[in-house]
Amino acid sequence: MQEAISWLNGVPLAGLMLVVALGFTLGRLTWRGMALGPAGGTLLVALLFGDLGLSFEALYGAADPALTVGTFGFCLFIYSVGFEAGPRFFSSLFGGPGWRFVVVGTVVNVVALFLAVLFGEVFDLGDSITAGLLSGALTSAPTYAAADRVCSDPAALAVTFALTYPVGLAGVVLLVQFLPRLLKHDFSAGASDEDEKPRAPTSPEMERAFEVRKEDAIGRPLKELDLTHRTGCYLTRLHRGAEVLGCDADTVLQAGDHVMARGRLDELQVFAEVVGPEVYDEELRRRLPSPRRIRVTHRRAVGKSLSDLGLTQKHRCLVVAIRRGEVVLEPWPELPLERGDVLDVVGPRGGLRAAAEELGRFERSTDDTDVAVYAPGIFLGLLLGQVHVDALGVAFTPGLAGGLLLAGIVLGRFQRLGPIHAHVPQAARQLVRDLGILLFVAETGVQASGSSLDALRGVMGPTLGAAALVTALPVLAACLVARRWLRMRPVDTWGSIGGGMTSTAALVAVKRAADSNEPALSYAASYAFASVLVTIAGPTVIYLMR
Repeated sequence: MQEAISWLNGVPLAGLMLVVALGFTLGRLTWRGMALGPAGGTLLVALLFGDLGLSFEALYGAADPALTVGTFGFCLFIYSVGFEAGPRFFSSLFGGPGWRFVVVGTVVNVVALFLAVLFGEVFDLGDSITAGLLSGALTSAPTYAAADRVCSDPAALAVTFALTYPVGLAGVVLLVQFLPRLLKHDFSAGASDEDEKPRAPTSPEMERAFEVRKEDAIGRPLKELDLTHRTGCYLTRLHRGAEVLGCDADTVLQAGDHVMARGRLDELQVFAEVVGPEVYDEELRRRLPSPRRIRVTHRRAVGKSLSDLGLTQKHRCLVVAIRRGEVVLEPWPELPLERGDVLDVVGPRGGLRAAAEELGRFERSTDDTDVAVYAPGIFLGLLLGQVHVDALGVAFTPGLAGGLLLAGIVLGRFQRLGPIHAHVPQAARQLVRDLGILLFVAETGVQASGSSLDALRGVMGPTLGAAALVTALPVLAACLVARRWLRMRPVDTWGSIGGGMTSTAALVAVKRAADSNEPALSYAASYAFASVLVTIAGPTVIYLMR
């Protein structure tokens, strides 16, 4: 083993890349629905390799450079956090009922910060261990990354984060599985307010094939039949002879045509009475139309529900999915749109163009990425981090993390910087964000030597116990606030809690418990604001502990 480590120490970047590869693989392994995630797995591998003697002298020499690969990764990651939060950061606060989701997520973070500082003072843990405890309890890589730049002992921070991360991860999953039962939370229950409208149709939408037999439907164009208003269903495609065609307002139905209609069960029954009986058509089912993606940018569309927009009635277009940040929402009529939402829409070419003009613009190809937006954005963040504000006797400097986060939020919100459009597909954003945190965690973990465990001797038990409480008590507080004061449904409460903890594991557990994708809505609203809060929490806990 020592020979292998010596070889890695002699090849620049080889050790760092090996740590990232092994850590990412470890983080993807799951056990009963739980996984360490890329950051947690990479940190554990980095600490192990650091104890075995891995170093970066071949890369940096004996000096302590001001700029390292890890610092570059840190910049990419923190800027990406702000960039992804930007489109929904303000709308989550002022976008209708979403403010309640934000409140619940904020309660989780504020209570967790308070408890971490309290336990840090009681057990005299110091700023670095306390920040690591908070990061691990929330399973928050942004908290850890932001705290690393300002803490007094980065090695103690890294080890504490690695030890408490599994506690927070297991705690979140166990809380979601068992606490709702103890609190008698019924995920299938409706809203608490009796006058609140139902948030989903009485039955899910589905697609069925029908054969055109009714005399009133034969030989008439669709614009005269007005099937959407009469039945509530939308025609997606038509099978005539050997061809499968799209449908538009001028399409004339012929006897024997097979048409694919989409709608709820009761609407499809009415459609059969108007057009003809249901049939099975393998060709229609196999050849699905490719949806176009439309990004919501126009102010007049933000805040409106799908039923208010009436895309099906006006443009014969159907929204089949809504992408909000990292989650995919099932469209239902009462769902209000937010700025930055990306809609998967099917329909005739002219209708799609009209819908794009009404909502915003077509999303550019997933192969077309304005990666250049990261360079000026990070440059702006570095400048903002140096700004010194002295007002009312209080001196304040955002620092590296604060400047990058603010720049990311601004560019994410306005989607452009001068002539540069901030178009970065979700897959590209995730790649940049994950690569950034993995490079940063790998470098800081390796540099945290085994001697850093000395700082935890005598406080290991209190630290792990405090981490469990910092995970559990904020969730209880959030449940209390959501139930007593906000009158929220359990499914929204737990989705908001998962978003407040920025925990994908929590979202998966809540969706499984609810047997629905509905928690994704509250998760997305809470996550956008909480992702900024957990990043700020890192430097804040360091400041409060000094």
